[in-house]
Amino acid sequence: SSGINAEYGGRTETIRSCSPETKNCSVAFDPDHPANMSDLVNLLKQTSAKHVSLCREAAQGLGFDRHFFALRALNRAQGEEELEVFTDPSWSKMATIGLSTSTVGSPALQLCLAFGAVSPQGYGLGYLMSGESFAAAVSCYLPNDHFTDFVDNLGKSAEDLLAVFQGKNFKPSRTV
Repeated sequence: SSGINAEYGGRTETIRSCSPETKNCSVAFDPDHPANMSDLVNLLKQTSAKHVSLCREAAQGLGFDRHFFALRALNRAQGEEELEVFTDPSWSKMATIGLSTSTVGSPALQLCLAFGAVSPQGYGLGYLMSGESFAAAVSCYLPNDHFTDFVDNLGKSAEDLLAVFQGKNFKPSRTV
């Protein structure tokens, strides 16, 4: 989530980082995808630009999650019947957050990275990045049959990103 400008009383807004740019970049990291290192760098730049834009929009109060939260809360407080938008199957899918993340902004907090999952099927990911390191703490509700796979894939993804940043080819069958 992102903190919103002071005139909004300090509320937060969800940053919905899944975008076509993010998907295109993620798919291109598959070792069997034809994207080369130059393609990956360009896709990372596009993805990063989109993410920065989404962060700015959220910080300006231009997101929709908190508006829907307030609409639903007010409707319930008035004892009204559930609004149709909240009974639509697409709402249930959209409102189930599979991965909730938080950047830990200070190295002094690196021992306190814990960040909770917000849905029983999802994961929480607290992370800290610096010029020399990446640290993460993953949480989930139990039981979870895929926790170890998720953590292993997170580590592999971090290694792949580092390889691209260092200009190293991590796709064995590809040339740079």
